[in-house]
Amino acid sequence: MARVRGILLRLSDITTADVDNWTALAERATEPNAALDPRFLLPDRKISGNHLLVVAEEDGKWLGLVRVFPVDLAPTLPLRTYGTLEPADLGPPFPLLDPARASDALAAIARTVRRRLRRGYIGLRGYPASGPLAQALQDVSRRPALHATVVASHIVPWVDVLPARAAPHERVHPAVTDPEYRSASTRKELRRYARRLVEAGGGPLTLHDASDDPEAIDRFVTMQASGWKGDREHGGYAVALDRERETAFRAKTEAFRESGDLIVLEMWAGDAHVYSHLYVVSGGVAMGILDAYQHEYGAYSTGKLGRTAVTTHMRGLQRLKALNPGHFYYGDDEAVKAFPDRREFVDVVIGVGIVPSLLCRLLPRTEASLRARAAVMAFSRGDALMMRAIGTLTRKPRPTP
Repeated sequence: MARVRGILLRLSDITTADVDNWTALAERATEPNAALDPRFLLPDRKISGNHLLVVAEEDGKWLGLVRVFPVDLAPTLPLRTYGTLEPADLGPPFPLLDPARASDALAAIARTVRRRLRRGYIGLRGYPASGPLAQALQDVSRRPALHATVVASHIVPWVDVLPARAAPHERVHPAVTDPEYRSASTRKELRRYARRLVEAGGGPLTLHDASDDPEAIDRFVTMQASGWKGDREHGGYAVALDRERETAFRAKTEAFRESGDLIVLEMWAGDAHVYSHLYVVSGGVAMGILDAYQHEYGAYSTGKLGRTAVTTHMRGLQRLKALNPGHFYYGDDEAVKAFPDRREFVDVVIGVGIVPSLLCRLLPRTEASLRARAAVMAFSRGDALMMRAIGTLTRKPRPTP
């Protein structure tokens, strides 16, 4: 059996053959992640082409992939290394790994960071704390000169699809805004807001499946820009404010629509379109990418009502395994309550090499112990100097961050 090895690729350098390999990996990944699906990332090549992918491959077949950036090892340890960003920045960052070779792929990715990027650590934020990826991480920690340490834990929203409950097949149906999983007081509040929204909109609240409607994206872009999100001076970030970003956004949604993996749900109050939510699906797991409400209906908690109605509906979509809305809500305890289920994700640091794998065990102590912090800093810098010297001798160029 050939050895699994790691390679570095810029997003802008992806070839047609790479796309085929990448697509196949995304479809069979042990933990699906739409944020690393080629349909989601390739439209960003013009604005994010310099983004770096670490790929594990064997005989030309891709077995793993993760996108990395220059990051600090930890808030209290200003050591520059490579790793994933916070989930709220660019979506769920955990790697795509082949189910049959997950441990080999993850180990190859980690070792490539040392061999090619000359860093002794790789930081993986937002990594699943349970399931096959967690098992792969445990397996990697048992390998020579590799050790993984959990440095933080997060409980975030998750939605399990209920096998006994099927969502309506009709394109239009009543919007359920007070589901049983919300508390009694919250349901009472939601019903009050729903009554006010019905009065303002002039008709009942209905949920429309607009996934196949090519004009749904136009409606969403216009709606998102209708309020503060469309005001750059007040921190607005609507896609309509940036032509290149809007072009990439439309290309992403079209790519998922073409394969039947775009879900667009709109809430209407009578004849008034008041809310939209967009999901993309990879490997049976739906990831929420953007939602918006019509500005003039904001006083009725339209966003909360819309998210609740959409979540309740999608819990019954039998084509799905789960929904992952959590990357929007890291650190937002109140927003977690809007979803029926929870899942734990962790921030992990993998030490790669004899010295970093030993120092990695000290990381949990560095926040409280100046001695531990000083030891990690000093020995890590020594390890970095050694890698730099070896790199100079071997003359292998390192990609510019």
